[in-house]
Amino acid sequence: MNLIPIPRLEWSLAAESVPPTSEAESPEAVRCGWIHTAPERHVLDLFRRLDDSASRLPVPWWLRALARGELASRAEGFAFEDEVHALLTGREGWIFVPWSTAGEIGYWEYTPSDRPPMTVPTTVTLTDRHPGWLDILPAQVDNGNRIAVPEPGVEGLAALLPRIESW
Repeated sequence: MNLIPIPRLEWSLAAESVPPTSEAESPEAVRCGWIHTAPERHVLDLFRRLDDSASRLPVPWWLRALARGELASRAEGFAFEDEVHALLTGREGWIFVPWSTAGEIGYWEYTPSDRPPMTVPTTVTLTDRHPGWLDILPAQVDNGNRIAVPEPGVEGLAALLPRIESW
């Protein structure tokens, strides 16, 4: 018998969360996969080995930022997620949605914006595409543009929340 390694399968198993994400009420509750708990060096090594593939691997935002040297550690990414979660869920109307694209931990929705004719509520998502680490998707009827939070940290988001919640 000849075994052939399947890198994408290896990664999908590494990125998989163990408990059903539908039961998670915070980013911390979703962080139970191998990429969240294995030694950080092993996670980075596997990611770097597999990330040369033609399409982007499904990974949490913090792993790409960590691999580029924009975060000092995985724990720094976790702390950022937790700060965003505490800020948003500490305000009226915000909920954490634990399912997202493959590899991600979830996102936050502003429930008062979920009303007709809108089909998508105002949403805050995590991203590695810019140093603010957050995108805001205003409530919309169809797929609209993302608004990047310009400053890293929750301060930039906190300053925008009164405006975001008035949409």
